[in-house]
Amino acid sequence: MTVLYLVLTVLIVVASSTTDAFVAPISSSSFPSLLSAESSSSSSSSAGATSTAIAAATTDSSLDNIGYTVQVVDGGEDDARVVDVASYRNGIVSPQMMVDRAQKKRDGMDNNKAALDGLKIGLLYVGPVVAVGTYFSSSGSDTLIVDAIKNYGIFGGGLGAILGGNSYMGRSVHVPDVPEATNRIVVDLSEGLLRKQDMGFIATISNNDDNLQDQRFFAPSNGVIATVDAQLRNSPDSPKGVRTIDDYPSHLHIKNMDVHYKKRRQGVGFALLESIAEHAKTKTDAKLLTLEVEAINQNAVQLYRKFGFETRDKNPNKRSNNVFMAKELYM
Repeated sequence: MTVLYLVLTVLIVVASSTTDAFVAPISSSSFPSLLSAESSSSSSSSAGATSTAIAAATTDSSLDNIGYTVQVVDGGEDDARVVDVASYRNGIVSPQMMVDRAQKKRDGMDNNKAALDGLKIGLLYVGPVVAVGTYFSSSGSDTLIVDAIKNYGIFGGGLGAILGGNSYMGRSVHVPDVPEATNRIVVDLSEGLLRKQDMGFIATISNNDDNLQDQRFFAPSNGVIATVDAQLRNSPDSPKGVRTIDDYPSHLHIKNMDVHYKKRRQGVGFALLESIAEHAKTKTDAKLLTLEVEAINQNAVQLYRKFGFETRDKNPNKRSNNVFMAKELYM
């Protein structure tokens, strides 16, 4: 019977998860690094709330004239841009949109059909497994068939009734509130910025009459069209827990660069690199910029070389097959 209870528990979890309509964010390991350096790899489970404070930013007015501005994201719980970055990486879906979509799905459900689906899970999937398990685990008993049928009804029918009842009342669709949705995407997609282990750089669409369509498209991310995460490594000022690299001076490591496909080949990536280099020279003690990039991504490799990055013979990350590149900040 212990085996049966374990099987039942697993199936309950699976059954429940299949009816959850909460809009799941794209994981940090799957969002495309379009001009990719190394993907971000934060793993802490902290989940702080965010506020609506405005991010500290540096703006080059010349960039604004060509449709976008470049800004520095300080990060932390009081930096609203942390949520904007997460919304951009969530497929340009904001927390409010996640709530609205879940609510719309709940409102549009056929409760009768949902109830029948819940019953099916119990009667067609859980019940037979329990019955078969009962039959073969009770060999030698004179009541094999009776016991199997009884457990089929108890477990399969009982679970089906619970799932069906919950589905009929709309409970199969989880509708989060905005703070819950915000917390979920921030922890999944921009936690390094939230904890201030990373520093961020973003490009945002300019507010002028020439790009109203783009403004509407990127509105869920408050205009963010490209993002970069970077880490200060091997420095006395490096945040606690940041990786160190043997035989390297203080350096700013570019973890990823993601430019939206609609905004490629418009100088956005180069402008972000310029902002990163300027920030590294004026706000940190970094002597180098470093990054990793897949060798097959020649567009990215050429961009970095054009900016002055050079390929190093060895990648300090011995487990990586990516090309390791570095740029001297002071020649």
